[in-house]
Amino acid sequence: MNISTRENTVFELIAKGLTDREVANQLSISIATARKHRENLLGKFHFTKSSQLATHYFRLNPDALKKTMTCE
Repeated sequence: MNISTRENTVFELIAKGLTDREVANQLSISIATARKHRENLLGKFHFTKSSQLATHYFRLNPDALKKTMTCE
């Protein structure tokens, strides 16, 4: 699956639970652009829900899940 560098960044932020508004703020892009990136990712992976994207992200990047679960 080919996704752009920006889509990969959005993919990671979605997996972290960020909304389109939060993604837009973090990346200094419009909410419409953040939404479009999410829609593109859903289409590329043939998913219908963002939760499916998050699950898939952590399947592809299991070390990322370990980082989110560590307590400091």
